[in-house]
Amino acid sequence: MKHLIISIVLLFTLSVSVAQLEMPAIEDLPVRMTRSFGISMNIGWNSLVGIGPTFQYFATPHIGIDAGVGLSGTGIKFGGRARYLFLEKKFTPFVAVGVNHGLGGGDSVYKMEDPDNGNLIYFKIKPSTFIPITVGGDVVSGGGFFIMFDLGYSILVGGDNIEMVNGTPTQFQNRVLDISYRSGLVIDIGIGFILKNKRGYH
Repeated sequence: MKHLIISIVLLFTLSVSVAQLEMPAIEDLPVRMTRSFGISMNIGWNSLVGIGPTFQYFATPHIGIDAGVGLSGTGIKFGGRARYLFLEKKFTPFVAVGVNHGLGGGDSVYKMEDPDNGNLIYFKIKPSTFIPITVGGDVVSGGGFFIMFDLGYSILVGGDNIEMVNGTPTQFQNRVLDISYRSGLVIDIGIGFILKNKRGYH
């Protein structure tokens, strides 16, 4: 019995020692394992939230989830997306796909004049749903500083989001409406901070 107890104690001690040897030091882990949740202020064109705060969560060193709310040409906009991060280093390129929804302009009527011929149109902005697909890069420093940038294309889904109230748009005005409110190029940048995990890593 005595030998059995000694054997169990030795086995337990050996298991703990092996586990400690296998567990890397916190500073040797990928930064997105030790810092996984944060917030940034983002500004962009056709971007996830327009201008506003975005929350970041790194589920793994390679999977990031962003969600936020902001102001945009299509009204107050809510957005969320998933990002695949290619590297475990402080800087990594990524690809992202998401969905965002602008609440529109309500009953507000907007006016636009063609500077070439004075043609006037009056229109409303309806609720608008987009699917943004982007590529970019982000940096998370050891101290938590975060910066992100991305480019891509945002696809308007669910039909036209412009309701003409009066007038017929010229080619120029249609082009302005396309650039301002419909599908188009995405440019986005965000700066913020990623918090250190209380338990060290996840």
